[in-house]
Amino acid sequence: MQSLIRGSIFITLTDSKELMMIKHLRPFKRILLACLVWMLIAGMQSSFAQVSESKDQYRQISLEEYNNKVAGGWMGQAIAVLWGQWTEGIWQGEMIPFELNDWYKTKATSESSPEVINWAKSPPVAITYEPEPWGKLKDYIKDFNNWETWTPDEMCDQDDLYLEFMFLYSIRSKGLDVSATEIAEDWLKYLDKKRTWGANKNAYSNFEKGIWPPLSGHPDHSHYGDAIDFQIESDLFGLINPGMPRISNFWCDRVGHIMNYGDGVYAGMAMAAMYGEAFFESDPRKLAEFSLRAIPAECGYAKMVRDVLDLHQKYPDWEDAWRALQPKWAWKDGKLVPGLDVKLNGAYVYMGLLYGGGDFLKSMNISMRCGTDSDCNPSSVAGILGTVLGLDRIPEKWAVLRDLPIDNMSISEIYPASINWDDILEATVEVGKWNILQHGGYIENGILFIPYQSPASPPLEQTSWIAK
Repeated sequence: MQSLIRGSIFITLTDSKELMMIKHLRPFKRILLACLVWMLIAGMQSSFAQVSESKDQYRQISLEEYNNKVAGGWMGQAIAVLWGQWTEGIWQGEMIPFELNDWYKTKATSESSPEVINWAKSPPVAITYEPEPWGKLKDYIKDFNNWETWTPDEMCDQDDLYLEFMFLYSIRSKGLDVSATEIAEDWLKYLDKKRTWGANKNAYSNFEKGIWPPLSGHPDHSHYGDAIDFQIESDLFGLINPGMPRISNFWCDRVGHIMNYGDGVYAGMAMAAMYGEAFFESDPRKLAEFSLRAIPAECGYAKMVRDVLDLHQKYPDWEDAWRALQPKWAWKDGKLVPGLDVKLNGAYVYMGLLYGGGDFLKSMNISMRCGTDSDCNPSSVAGILGTVLGLDRIPEKWAVLRDLPIDNMSISEIYPASINWDDILEATVEVGKWNILQHGGYIENGILFIPYQSPASPPLEQTSWIAK
């Protein structure tokens, strides 16, 4: 039996549960929508005729494939951040000299290794600024003789993921019109402040002072406008906006200014645009070029992307491209830029995408070996490629993560101590369908019809430095 979904209106002849898709709107909107639904029933036949006449205005993806690609996107980012976590923050301004072609980690604590090496619950970025025993730790990690293969038995608690879980919770509980302030209020209620860093920690402190979004990420109240935080937390907004770059930009503008500003927000827009387009496009270079259309051409992040695209044309070897990139984007006034700089880390995401050529492991390794935030950057790469591939085409060695629980220390009041991937994937697809229907899409015979959208860049805002 057929079903019709137009905008926020959903009518089905077989499944009354689906009629409750209107629950994602606030109560007064639900009442209005319910009235519209019953008025529309009388004209159902003519509505179906209109649908069939205008299908060429839509991109199409089956619900089955949408589920598959959403799962691939989540698994990609989870796989890479777990795979690369033991390299994080160690190589600043230098290339990592080895690849990881399996699940590797540093060996467990022994009498000959620094005690702090056992950071199962505390990744290296959390101790980056501690002078001791940081020096010994770096030396230990840089020696590949101190590494060993391992088999994951759970997905660890990573901010690349649990901040997105927070966003997902806020959207599901408050609806598609959830405000940035409501999301911020949920942080104060449910997110452990001790599990925040960088721009996110600064934003949390601003909330406690009564400084709410978008001021919480504004340069008047934050030195982290150009930090990496939203770049690694924007994946969700691509997954719920397949082929809808204008709507993903709307979400990124709302949420990205919670903790970032300028290039920090544009980075999230670029990532979300690539995720959304990855449902329909598999060529990494085309995805990179597509992302440029979603951000201001004059911004620092766009200049960086154009530089990486040019280097990819000029240098067949990614290592040569990396060396050419460093003087312009890794150094300022004779000093390394901060390790959280979103433009430098973003460059390493694009390096992995372009030089990896769509190969899952190769792309992760290139992005990781570029250094700096060397688990988050391959996580963005693998998430985009995972969306391209879908879960069923991610190599089994890595896809094993799908059946493992997610350790949860950060948002324990709203998620169980051990999160099941099914809950995250189902919630993402549910919100994605709400979002698509809200913006002119519909479902017919198990196919999602998504209105064609071209990207549109937001107004320019800038802070901090931009390489010349």
